[in-house]
Amino acid sequence: EITGRVKEVFALTKISYDDFVRTTEPRHIEATHELFRRLKEAGHVYLGKYEGWYDVSTETYFREEDLVDGKSPDGNPVRWVSEENYFFRLSAFGDAILKHIEENPGFIRPDNRRNEVISFIKAGLRDVSITRKNPGWGIPVPGEEDKVIYVWFDAVINYITATGWPNEGWEDKWPAKVQWVGKDILTRFHATLWPSMLMGVGLPLFETVVGHGWVLMSGAKISK
Repeated sequence: EITGRVKEVFALTKISYDDFVRTTEPRHIEATHELFRRLKEAGHVYLGKYEGWYDVSTETYFREEDLVDGKSPDGNPVRWVSEENYFFRLSAFGDAILKHIEENPGFIRPDNRRNEVISFIKAGLRDVSITRKNPGWGIPVPGEEDKVIYVWFDAVINYITATGWPNEGWEDKWPAKVQWVGKDILTRFHATLWPSMLMGVGLPLFETVVGHGWVLMSGAKISK
């Protein structure tokens, strides 16, 4: 239902697209499984135990010091969880990302967003829990049906799913010239997690990511 409405908005605004990808499609499940497998084989993914505060709405874990008045930074309720999950060694890629940003000034735009990302990385990247206990939906971890892959880990893989990766011919459409994303998903996901995932499996990075501001209607923020 929601996907249909999104497509209607594209049609009404006369915005065309060459491809429309959903994370439930077989091609995306294949790409996600393959990327997860390669990262694990390379030693960038390991099994560990997570204990902490969990925002169910955004499927995100937060430290005690991240909470605001007992809620997530987004203002959502949190609950304490203890789970055995797979973790991605994001902490190992901070220096490599900073070096890439320094050598490629146009990698993150605009300048104020790039500065935010640099500050975030220099504060220290933490390893990220990239699986969750299976809630009845999501992409299962290969061979472990009791776990699913974290939604924000599999979502960014869409960029190479659309190229046909890992099947023949994907090189014709990758690396991307520009990735255009909202400012709220730039720092944690598109400028740190996603480049680290690509580095971890030896794929080339996209040329530029642009973190745009909110689209406003009558002064109020609206969705995409």
